[in-house]
Amino acid sequence: MGVKINAQGNENKEYVQATHGISGAIINRAFRPWLYLDTIYYLTTEGKKYRSNLRKVHGFSRKVIKEKRNEMLERNTLKHDETTEDAECQARIRKAFLEFLLEYHFKDPSFTEEFIREEVDTFMFAGYDSTGMALSWILYCVGLYPEVQKKIVAELDEIFQNDIEREVTRDDLTKMKYLECTIKETFRLYTIAPFFMRECNETLKILGHTIYPGSFFLIFPYALHRDRESFPDPEKFIPERFYPENSTERHPYAYVPFSAGPRNCIAVFISVKTIDCFLLKNKATYCYYQVA
Repeated sequence: MGVKINAQGNENKEYVQATHGISGAIINRAFRPWLYLDTIYYLTTEGKKYRSNLRKVHGFSRKVIKEKRNEMLERNTLKHDETTEDAECQARIRKAFLEFLLEYHFKDPSFTEEFIREEVDTFMFAGYDSTGMALSWILYCVGLYPEVQKKIVAELDEIFQNDIEREVTRDDLTKMKYLECTIKETFRLYTIAPFFMRECNETLKILGHTIYPGSFFLIFPYALHRDRESFPDPEKFIPERFYPENSTERHPYAYVPFSAGPRNCIAVFISVKTIDCFLLKNKATYCYYQVA
C-alpha cells in the first residue's frame, strides 16, 4: 500500500488480534447454520466481538488511507517547486496500489474513500493472513524434504551466481521453475483456504441430482487435491508433478488452492511473489516433525 504500518508493533498489535478474531469467527460461524442470519448472530457474544473486530480493521484501513492521502496532497503541493530532474526522478518511482486508487478518487469523487477502504481491507487482510499461513507451510515442507531444498538452492545458485545480495528482478522470478513447483505442491497438500462457496445461477443436473438456482456449492480443495486420477500418489510431496509436461492433461479446475474463475482470490499473485522473495533470503530451514 506504500505505507509502513508496522502491524506487529505494539501500537498496531490490536489490528493483528482483530484479524485473528475475524478469521476464527468466520470458521466458527460457517459450521453453525443457526448463526447464518445476521439478526441472530449479532445478538451473540461472538457476533458482538466480530462486529467490534470489524470496526477495528476498518478504522485501521481508514487511518492508512488518510495518511497516504495527506502525503499525496502534500507532494502535489510541492510539485510546483520541483526541478525537471526532480520530476524525472519522481516519475521513475513505482507507485503503490493505494496511490492508484486515490488518484482515481481525486479524478472521480463518486469513487469514494469507502470504496477504497473496502479494497484496502481485502488486500491487507488477505495478504497478511494468507501469506503468513502459506509461508509457514512452505517452510515446513522445504525443511521436511531436504532433497527438495537442495534442488531449490541449486536453482537459486544458478540464477544468482552466489550474488544473493542483489535485488531480485522479475526475470529472476520467471526462472525459478522448481521453486514455483514446490510452492504449488505445498498449496496442493496444505490448502490455505479450507473451503469456499459458489452460488448456482442456473438449473444443473449432477449425478442424477437437480441443483436449482440460488443453491450454494461448498467446494473442498483439500479432498479435490487428493484425487488419484489428477494426482497419482496424492499423499506424496512431488513438486515435479507441476512441471508443464506433467500437468498438461490435468483438468484446469483439478487444482484450485485459491479458488478459480472470475472470483479467484486476488491475493494469490501477491502471496506467491512475496513468498518467492522471502525464501530467497532464508535459504536453509529444517523440520524434524511431520504432520500426520
